[in-house]
Amino acid sequence: MNTQIIITLVITVIMSILFLSGKYPFGLITMACSVALVIAGINTIPESFTGLSSQNIIMVASMFAMSAALQKTSLAFKLKGLLGAMAGKRDMALIVIMVGVYVVMLIIMPGIVAMAMILAFMDALPDTGEVSPSRVIMPLLMLNVCWEGLVPVGLGATRDFNANAYMGGIVTDPQYLFQYGDNFRMRIIPSLAMLVIVLFIWKVFPQKNLNLANVSDTKIEASSLHKWQEIFIYLLFAATIVVLVFNSYFGNLMWIFPAACVCALGFTKILNTKELIGSVASDTVWMLAGILGVTGALTKTGAAEVLGNLLLKLISWTDNGFLILLIICMFTSLMTTFLSNGGTVAVLIPLVASMAVAGNMDPRGMVGVVSLAANYAFCFPTGSTTCALAFAAGQYNPIKIMKYTLPCLLIVTFLTALSAYMIFPPFG
Repeated sequence: MNTQIIITLVITVIMSILFLSGKYPFGLITMACSVALVIAGINTIPESFTGLSSQNIIMVASMFAMSAALQKTSLAFKLKGLLGAMAGKRDMALIVIMVGVYVVMLIIMPGIVAMAMILAFMDALPDTGEVSPSRVIMPLLMLNVCWEGLVPVGLGATRDFNANAYMGGIVTDPQYLFQYGDNFRMRIIPSLAMLVIVLFIWKVFPQKNLNLANVSDTKIEASSLHKWQEIFIYLLFAATIVVLVFNSYFGNLMWIFPAACVCALGFTKILNTKELIGSVASDTVWMLAGILGVTGALTKTGAAEVLGNLLLKLISWTDNGFLILLIICMFTSLMTTFLSNGGTVAVLIPLVASMAVAGNMDPRGMVGVVSLAANYAFCFPTGSTTCALAFAAGQYNPIKIMKYTLPCLLIVTFLTALSAYMIFPPFG
């Protein structure tokens, strides 16, 4: 290996360690690494900061802002009313209604917001009833990790382009990049399986008295938007989905249309300046923009090929595409259980993409299982902020409930690998 490869690998390792430490914002980490690559003479300034003009990044940032607008509508308030009214239901009917409402919440808003919201009115359920908070919080967390952003609407519409952004500079053949809806196709089987599991597994969790007031102080209030503003938001979302679904007819308009919608939201004052900046310049956006400079350096110096060949040796004992995907999926699930979801994705996707390129394999299945399994953090409170919130609210001992959570994790991991293999087999 030459000096440039060594420097690039060292910077990549440092980036990975900082990601997994959780001590610094991800955007700060990737931007610092991009700066370091310029100082080291590996990248030019345009090469290190190419992500700031990437069509994938522009798409993701714009969808974040549109999702923020959707959360300002009356949908959340109406969902609160429905959940409050169902306290008089019993057993399976109550669970079905609660799960249905929570699924809708996960489609239109981030998982941590959905979890905090549902905890805000969980006190409506009695601790002594069959359907008690201590019995349903963990099943809802398990649903959360599979259904958050599942449908390609709002934040869910960014998943395919997020994955493409992580592969930027490594996978150069457009036919091996994700199209709108690809992640949904891979996720639907394991997500439906988890839905069925949740409808029955809630009964096995122990009942206990909980003081949820100490965990969540979320206040859900009626929307302050005018009726025409809410309708305008819904119309923009509908138009955006049409453009994304029928992208072959709209060409490059697909990439810029969400940004045009965000401009409209700004000019109509539906989103104020703080909300606009917070959405389009979020830590996630800066992370994705910065990581393109790092992945570009990995390809430019040949370090990506070195890493790909190294990982290729780890699975060289088998040429079974399904086993390869299952190994990657299980490793990702294990890694994300104890480490940050975002950090796991940022570390593993460029590596498995490099491995796929080095082994002449289709990278979409491998990248897909990493993208999906990185969310499967429900066995320990260290998995994510949503996971920590649920464990704190339900007062769960992760070791004691592992006899329930671990089998569920193995099932959903197996189905994720199988689903990815059916759609994007590594060897075609």
